[in-house]
Amino acid sequence: MFNLSKKEVLNKTEEITNQAENATANIAENIKSQVNDTSEKMIDKTDSAKQEANQLVRSLKNLINDYSSTSKVSDIKDQLTIKASELKSLVSDEVAIAYANSKQKANDTVKENPLVAVALVAGAGLIIGYILGTKQTSK
Repeated sequence: MFNLSKKEVLNKTEEITNQAENATANIAENIKSQVNDTSEKMIDKTDSAKQEANQLVRSLKNLINDYSSTSKVSDIKDQLTIKASELKSLVSDEVAIAYANSKQKANDTVKENPLVAVALVAGAGLIIGYILGTKQTSK
């Protein structure tokens, strides 16, 4: 029924291996590109947050200067609390958005190429198993 020679099996195995390597390289390149895009967006968002934080610091400095002649410490404290809360909210939102985008892009890549993703995970498991196995047998 199956009349394949050893050479045909080896050739087919080599062909499948080459296809898997090419698919893996393509996925790795896509992920790398997406990570670079996300990284650039995070840098832009970080720069924007930095500028807003600097503006907030200047605003706080002006606020302190305005109130320094009067001794309304509670007003200063309230203003500082509000401004710090705004900054925390801004940074938290930016980080959450960047994380969600990265996670979605990784999910999309895996969904587009599920077999290659499984092969990558299985390969990584084999490598880790081999490394751990050789450490235990060498003891």
